[in-house]
Amino acid sequence: MDRSMTWIADAISGSRAEILERVAALITEREAGRSALPPDEIHRQAEMTLELLVSRLRKVESTASLDRWGTIGENCSERGLTMAEIPNTPDLVKRAIWGEMEKRVEEGAISLPDLVDAMMDVELVLSECRFAMMRTYLGSRNIKVTEKTKRIEALYSMADLLSSEGNKREVYTEIVEKVASITGLGRCSLLAFLGGEELEIVACNRWDATGTIRQSTADLAALKAVVLLGGPVILKKGGHNPPEIERLLDDYGTSVVLLVPMMSGEKYVGLLLLDQGETGEFVPEQIALAVACANQIAVTVEKSGLFAEMEGKMKHMAAVGIVARTLSSFLDPDEQHKSLLEMATALAHADSGAILIPEEMFGKLKEAASTGEAGWVSDEAFLEVADWVNRHGETVLLLKGVKDPRFGDVDIGIEASIVSPLMVRGKIIGVITVGSRTPDERYTSDSLEVFGNFAAQAAVSIENTKLNERLEDTYLGAIASLAAAIEARDPYTVGHSARVTQYSVAIAESMGLSGEEVEEVRLAALLHDLGKIGVPDSILNKAGRLTEEEYSAIKMHPVLSMRIIEPLPHLGNIIPIIYHHHERYDGLGYVDGKAGDDIPLGARILAVADSFEAMTSDRPYRKALSREEATAEMRRNSGSQFDPEVVRQFMDLLEQITSIK
Repeated sequence: MDRSMTWIADAISGSRAEILERVAALITEREAGRSALPPDEIHRQAEMTLELLVSRLRKVESTASLDRWGTIGENCSERGLTMAEIPNTPDLVKRAIWGEMEKRVEEGAISLPDLVDAMMDVELVLSECRFAMMRTYLGSRNIKVTEKTKRIEALYSMADLLSSEGNKREVYTEIVEKVASITGLGRCSLLAFLGGEELEIVACNRWDATGTIRQSTADLAALKAVVLLGGPVILKKGGHNPPEIERLLDDYGTSVVLLVPMMSGEKYVGLLLLDQGETGEFVPEQIALAVACANQIAVTVEKSGLFAEMEGKMKHMAAVGIVARTLSSFLDPDEQHKSLLEMATALAHADSGAILIPEEMFGKLKEAASTGEAGWVSDEAFLEVADWVNRHGETVLLLKGVKDPRFGDVDIGIEASIVSPLMVRGKIIGVITVGSRTPDERYTSDSLEVFGNFAAQAAVSIENTKLNERLEDTYLGAIASLAAAIEARDPYTVGHSARVTQYSVAIAESMGLSGEEVEEVRLAALLHDLGKIGVPDSILNKAGRLTEEEYSAIKMHPVLSMRIIEPLPHLGNIIPIIYHHHERYDGLGYVDGKAGDDIPLGARILAVADSFEAMTSDRPYRKALSREEATAEMRRNSGSQFDPEVVRQFMDLLEQITSIK
């Protein structure tokens, strides 16, 4: 393998210009109109990849050089690129290298078998590049989704704060602290037209920022003038500002400030004043969050009342906020749909409800979940209304005996129903509906608004769950591909993980583990050797006895496996199985020297399956043992190396699984 890596590295280095020409052609052919990155940037990635590839093949650089690909993944996440918009530059480089090397085969300079063997080394390095990028990309996306979710949850928790009763000033102070937290900005001041036509500072999360402004009639007048222009408005020092604005910024101690007017109906009731201290710009998300906060706060600020006619509505909004925070904790779609409907029916005082999702192929609405006596949702008359809502994105109120010109006389067999779209960023992903058979439950336009707000939050929650599943599936796929690439490095271990998986699952099922536990054992067995990506081939394929230093490197592979899997919360339960699968029952194993029942049962099962498969397969340092020899060895080590109960179960199973090998 070292020889093939050397000549292919030299060949790639010598043909660099030709390979990059092929990459440029492939970019035009494959990536035009699909990738969100400009061709020049993809080409620079290809140049970097070639440099890294040659260095790795010559074993000049360490794994740390892959950090450059990790940076690319982070940059893609920062730009908000989707998976489909990220070009697979390592694959373009591989295709270009293959095309150029085929010319050498045709010229007789190299043989095709030598090229195929060398390209396996190339494939492995390029897979490491792609994996380094995707791991960083997915990790960064997960952090961003988590941060955004926390801010959205905080925004809706403000409804709880606004619906509270107590000292007005204390509530205002809590409001500005909440706004600063939601927007991620350092300072927030709340100014209002209280008891007159002039602005008054009523709250600030850092009073040192407003001391000068509070005493300055000119500053307050300047703020009032800006507010009445509409907003939001960003004021920056310099440029063509009038003197009043420059003084205002000086007094506030900042070079840039965001002003967001608060309106109740068509009436200005105050403004939010936000900044990040002396420096710092605003991103669109911060501005949008500040506007959303201002819209919620405006009603509270008007005149002297914390609440008047809006009290009931704000309590409803508080309920929606609680729902939004609760829904964000669900990962399983079925559980999420069930809880969603329970909350929806409680919020609307309904006795039944359903969620309908379009099927992928034809887009026809299909029932995804229901609660109560919801047979009416399968009625053709109702499905026509639901389809209309799914196409137009409007919430509809159906009342028995009340004609709707859009649908004519619709009788769905119940007294009343609300049908609302599940919409995320302008895209409709389904419909949620609730209904009541009680004649007294006659919904109003306010009911429509409250339920529409609920549906909007439910849609975000459902979409986030789908996104989480897609991210985890993508990362798991990358891990599985890496596991396959690891086995491909060594012809002796091809198929090892698959056979260990079959043994492990059979043992787990025979021992009566639950379906969920069996699935955890299956995944752990499939990925148990993932960490061997960090063990040199010279050690993995050594025919002789390992030195103490080499054995220490081997013993690190469960730790490396754990670190690769850690970014996937969904796989958290399999980490202890993989991490401890080389522990011994007598406590003399690694990594932690655990013994007996202190070793997770899944790890004890995996240890037996892994060892038996290794015994009965050829290795560089020995020929495979016969089944009889391996069985005798397992029994001999039962109670010392292996859990005796697991060994007994496996011995009983061997006759039933002869088809595995």
